[in-house]
Amino acid sequence: MITDPGVDDAFAIIYALLHPELDIVGIVCDYGNVSQPVAIRNTSYLLNLAGRGDIPIIRGSEVPLSGSAPKLFYDIHGYKGIGGVDTTGTPSPPLHPFHKIYQLIELHGSDLTIVNLSRLTSLAVAFIQSRSLIDKVKDIIIMGGAFFVPGNWTPLAEANIYGDAKAAKVVAKHGTNLTFIPLNVSNRAIISNSLIYSLSTQSHTPFSPILKTVMDYYSNKYKEIIPGINGAPLHDVTLLSYLTNKEDYQLISRQVFVIASGPAKGMTFADFRPVPEKVPNYPVNKMVLDFNFEKFQQDFVTILSAARFYH
Repeated sequence: MITDPGVDDAFAIIYALLHPELDIVGIVCDYGNVSQPVAIRNTSYLLNLAGRGDIPIIRGSEVPLSGSAPKLFYDIHGYKGIGGVDTTGTPSPPLHPFHKIYQLIELHGSDLTIVNLSRLTSLAVAFIQSRSLIDKVKDIIIMGGAFFVPGNWTPLAEANIYGDAKAAKVVAKHGTNLTFIPLNVSNRAIISNSLIYSLSTQSHTPFSPILKTVMDYYSNKYKEIIPGINGAPLHDVTLLSYLTNKEDYQLISRQVFVIASGPAKGMTFADFRPVPEKVPNYPVNKMVLDFNFEKFQQDFVTILSAARFYH
């Protein structure tokens, strides 16, 4: 998992830790919603709550491939990055260097799925350094892109793609086992405040006490962005839910292209004509264009209600 928690990243990590069919073997901490040091701290905080200090935290990228300072989004995700939760007292975790990713791929091979919740910088670096090894993993699921819908950073671009469009272009050009879950789906993955409040009071997991505090700040910020919304979209949770509920997601196979510079920077596009014209020597990958929201919501509640093995 490559992440930058961030509220929706935090919910995705919580979901994965509670899911009986998912096994996190490593978490790469990047920049994006928050700086890389804060992403590391927030990830460590969540793993400590779960009693999962055994999961290695890997130092990912701090800045885009261009080397420019990244734009961060504390205003949306909270001053500490997970809504109203203060993670500053979290002990510094042991950190693994970037090459730990390659060790995990060698160890798990085709049983491994990479879930990219943040900017695509670390994933692009992995392709640049060892494309043949990255091609060995089962799937790479990417939170990114926007097709037929507006972007959420610019009118054309989704944040993970825009935040390092050069990296996204590298991944789209060289990845052969990618699945993009774009704003078409994730913008609609809205979990209401009432559901979160119910989970915070009626479930008994290590995360139950923080759920309301995490969501309150985030949903209030979303009210400013989307007046009248009840709750907030948990973009990154869709990737984890997709892994175990693929029958609820509608996919299409296309060549995905990324514009890396200029006025349309960060835009993703594909040929959606009935018989698309294919660019030679360019991979065809998958994208999710629709999903069953009711089943997504039911799945989210079921997983976050589970005590699993914590008692």
